[in-house]
Amino acid sequence: MSERARASQNLLSCKTPTGTTPSITHAQPQKVFEKSNKFPKFRDGDVTLVLSTGRVYQLHAGVLRRSSEFFSKILTEENGAILTPKAKHAGVTIRYRLDLVDVEIGSGHFVLRGVDSAGRTAVSSTFPDIENGKVPNEVYNHYDNLFRAFYNLHLEFDDQNLATVLRDSMGLVGLAENYGSADTVAESVDIALLRHGQILFKSIAQNPVAWSNFACRIKSPTIFKDCLIHLVGKWNMLTEYEKVDINPEVAEICERHYKHMSLVKQSIEMRILGHYCTSVQRSAMDNPGRAQYCNDIYTWMAISLFRHWFSQNILEKKNLNANDGGAKFYRQLARGGQAYLDRAQVDHFHLYCPMTPKGKTVFENHLNAYKADIQNFVQVLMVNRSQLEISPDEPLDHLLNLEVERSDYPWLSRNEQVDTDGASQ
Repeated sequence: MSERARASQNLLSCKTPTGTTPSITHAQPQKVFEKSNKFPKFRDGDVTLVLSTGRVYQLHAGVLRRSSEFFSKILTEENGAILTPKAKHAGVTIRYRLDLVDVEIGSGHFVLRGVDSAGRTAVSSTFPDIENGKVPNEVYNHYDNLFRAFYNLHLEFDDQNLATVLRDSMGLVGLAENYGSADTVAESVDIALLRHGQILFKSIAQNPVAWSNFACRIKSPTIFKDCLIHLVGKWNMLTEYEKVDINPEVAEICERHYKHMSLVKQSIEMRILGHYCTSVQRSAMDNPGRAQYCNDIYTWMAISLFRHWFSQNILEKKNLNANDGGAKFYRQLARGGQAYLDRAQVDHFHLYCPMTPKGKTVFENHLNAYKADIQNFVQVLMVNRSQLEISPDEPLDHLLNLEVERSDYPWLSRNEQVDTDGASQ
């Protein structure tokens, strides 16, 4: 039985988690003696939430209802006590009491206790003690942050490093999902993670599958955008087992972008193969003769060598079909110069086509000029659209040029996506 089901079954139960009859005492009507009126105990709060002997909250039913599907169903007028005028005059505000039970198993669940017209309730003597070592403090911290999020307060995460923040974030989000409050905590969790900047984005680059799933849970545009960029860039590297772990809707989005990116790369390759530099082009109006074309022999030889090298790389599947999606191949083209077809490779070419030292220099100049032309074709693939700062000397093993649109966010409804697309047009 799920925690949600157990919670519903025990809503009006007055028994302890072990099923024994609790020892009953009557809590005294709460009077307004406290000077403070702030979280976690508001003087005008009408709900007491008892997590343990040392964790008691006095919050507002209205806030809890607005923030949680669970609390909106349990904190109804029918379940609330009708306080007498005498109790109200004495400063009693409590109409509901919820006790956290079964906290040793998972995150526990709340049980509604009866509150009489004087604000008194039956009190169980079997609350867990957070100091006894049986109940992890993390569980109570998650509940504390959940209630803080309800009041738009700063969340108290263990901020030692990204790992501890992620641990607290995942615990809080899991708890919020149990109580139908995921949307309420999402923004606060997102902000807490984004504070880690480049450490976060480096982690996303290393494990975009897991981060994409979590980004969807907290509906984080910034984190999801980077995840999608890395997923599409690494699509050929991912195993089938890894792809199965991706949210099916996200996997569909990745597949769609991957196919479109492949078409872009194919188009670029076709343009490169069909490129002729302006120095070898002639106009029919000039009625060019053989002598004019002979003057461009070194350029034509450079074009021939380049296309030989380029076609060989395609046949060896170093382009878009490579595991890296052609990242290394396209980056060589973008750098030009000695990044490919360097002097050693050109010297090998001269074994078949010997030249004088002067001829070799002229040939190399024409080859470098042609490479410079090719650089322009692949610049669109070199754009880094992720938040990760990349050193030119230490690039990632995949491309980062995917342009993510708001309509790619899977948590947006179809109507929102249509409205977004219409506005962009």
